[in-house]
Amino acid sequence: MNRLHLLVLGLLLAVITDTYCIQVPGGLGPPQFAGPREVALVKENRNAIILKMSPDMRGPFGTFKALSFRKQVVKGTNYFIKVYIAGRRPRFIHVRIYTGLNNRSRVDRVKSVHQFEPIMYF
Repeated sequence: MNRLHLLVLGLLLAVITDTYCIQVPGGLGPPQFAGPREVALVKENRNAIILKMSPDMRGPFGTFKALSFRKQVVKGTNYFIKVYIAGRRPRFIHVRIYTGLNNRSRVDRVKSVHQFEPIMYF
Protein backbone atom coordinates (compact mmCIF):
# COMPACT_ATOMS: atom_id res chain seq x y z
CA MET A 1 0.00 0.00 0.00
CA ASN A 2 1.24 3.44 -0.75
CA ARG A 3 0.84 6.48 1.47
CA LEU A 4 -2.29 7.72 -0.28
CA HIS A 5 -4.07 4.41 0.36
CA LEU A 6 -3.05 4.52 4.03
CA LEU A 7 -4.28 8.10 4.35
CA VAL A 8 -7.64 7.29 2.77
CA LEU A 9 -8.00 4.18 4.92
CA GLY A 10 -7.16 6.18 8.06
CA LEU A 11 -9.68 8.90 7.21
CA LEU A 12 -12.35 6.31 6.43
CA LEU A 13 -11.71 4.56 9.74
CA ALA A 14 -11.93 7.90 11.60
CA VAL A 15 -15.28 8.72 9.96
CA ILE A 16 -16.70 5.27 10.69
CA THR A 17 -15.50 5.39 14.30
CA ASP A 18 -17.02 8.84 14.82
CA THR A 19 -20.26 7.91 13.04
CA TYR A 20 -20.90 4.76 15.01
CA CYS A 21 -19.35 6.05 18.27
CA ILE A 22 -17.19 3.02 18.87
CA GLN A 23 -16.17 3.15 22.53
CA VAL A 24 -12.43 3.50 23.00
CA PRO A 25 -11.20 2.32 26.41
CA GLY A 26 -10.99 5.43 28.60
CA GLY A 27 -12.73 7.50 25.91
CA LEU A 28 -16.15 9.12 25.89
CA GLY A 29 -19.15 6.93 25.22
CA PRO A 30 -21.84 7.81 22.68
CA PRO A 31 -24.26 10.71 23.31
CA GLN A 32 -27.44 9.60 25.08
CA PHE A 33 -30.57 11.26 26.41
CA ALA A 34 -30.35 12.04 30.12
CA GLY A 35 -32.05 9.50 32.34
CA PRO A 36 -32.95 9.47 36.03
CA ARG A 37 -29.29 8.99 37.09
CA GLU A 38 -28.07 12.10 35.25
CA VAL A 39 -31.08 14.17 36.33
CA ALA A 40 -30.35 13.25 39.96
CA LEU A 41 -26.64 14.11 39.57
CA VAL A 42 -27.49 17.60 38.30
CA LYS A 43 -30.12 18.11 40.98
CA GLU A 44 -27.90 17.08 43.90
CA ASN A 45 -24.93 19.09 42.60
CA ARG A 46 -26.86 22.25 41.61
CA ASN A 47 -25.15 24.50 44.18
CA ALA A 48 -21.68 23.18 43.28
CA ILE A 49 -22.44 23.80 39.59
CA ILE A 50 -23.41 27.41 40.33
CA LEU A 51 -20.19 27.93 42.31
CA LYS A 52 -18.09 26.60 39.40
CA MET A 53 -19.70 28.96 36.86
CA SER A 54 -17.65 31.90 35.65
CA PRO A 55 -18.75 35.36 36.89
CA ASP A 56 -20.30 36.29 33.53
CA MET A 57 -22.66 33.31 33.82
CA ARG A 58 -24.06 34.36 37.20
CA GLY A 59 -27.59 35.53 37.76
CA PRO A 60 -30.95 34.36 38.96
CA PHE A 61 -31.51 30.80 37.78
CA GLY A 62 -34.63 28.77 37.31
CA THR A 63 -34.61 25.02 37.09
CA PHE A 64 -31.64 23.01 35.84
CA LYS A 65 -32.66 20.30 33.37
CA ALA A 66 -30.25 17.58 32.21
CA LEU A 67 -30.80 17.02 28.48
CA SER A 68 -28.12 14.63 27.25
CA PHE A 69 -24.84 13.15 28.38
CA ARG A 70 -21.75 11.17 27.54
CA LYS A 71 -19.77 9.21 30.06
CA GLN A 72 -16.18 8.16 30.49
CA VAL A 73 -15.31 5.17 32.63
CA VAL A 74 -12.16 5.76 34.69
CA LYS A 75 -11.61 4.86 38.36
CA GLY A 76 -15.25 5.81 38.75
CA THR A 77 -17.19 7.64 36.05
CA ASN A 78 -16.97 11.09 34.49
CA TYR A 79 -20.38 12.31 33.35
CA PHE A 80 -20.37 15.05 30.72
CA ILE A 81 -23.91 16.45 30.89
CA LYS A 82 -25.60 19.12 28.78
CA VAL A 83 -27.85 21.17 31.07
CA TYR A 84 -30.58 23.66 30.17
CA ILE A 85 -30.90 26.49 32.70
CA ALA A 86 -34.25 28.25 32.76
CA GLY A 87 -34.43 31.89 33.78
CA ARG A 88 -34.62 35.42 32.43
CA ARG A 89 -32.06 34.40 29.86
CA PRO A 90 -32.21 30.66 29.10
CA ARG A 91 -28.74 29.14 28.86
CA PHE A 92 -26.99 25.89 28.12
CA ILE A 93 -23.94 24.55 29.90
CA HIS A 94 -21.83 21.43 29.86
CA VAL A 95 -20.98 20.03 33.28
CA ARG A 96 -18.37 17.41 34.09
CA ILE A 97 -19.34 15.48 37.23
CA TYR A 98 -17.07 12.78 38.60
CA THR A 99 -18.67 9.92 40.52
CA GLY A 100 -16.26 7.75 42.46
CA LEU A 101 -16.51 4.07 43.23
CA ASN A 102 -18.09 5.05 46.58
CA ASN A 103 -20.94 6.82 44.65
CA ARG A 104 -19.90 10.26 45.91
CA SER A 105 -19.95 12.92 43.22
CA ARG A 106 -18.16 16.21 42.65
CA VAL A 107 -18.38 18.88 39.97
CA ASP A 108 -15.06 19.19 38.15
CA ARG A 109 -15.83 21.77 35.45
CA VAL A 110 -18.62 23.88 33.98
CA LYS A 111 -18.56 25.38 30.51
CA SER A 112 -21.05 27.73 28.83
CA VAL A 113 -22.12 26.43 25.40
CA HIS A 114 -24.57 26.99 22.56
CA GLN A 115 -27.74 24.95 22.33
CA PHE A 116 -26.53 22.61 19.58
CA GLU A 117 -22.87 22.31 20.60
CA PRO A 118 -21.94 18.63 20.88
CA ILE A 119 -20.65 17.27 24.17
CA MET A 120 -16.88 16.83 23.97
CA TYR A 121 -14.17 16.21 26.54
CA PHE A 122 -13.26 19.38 28.47
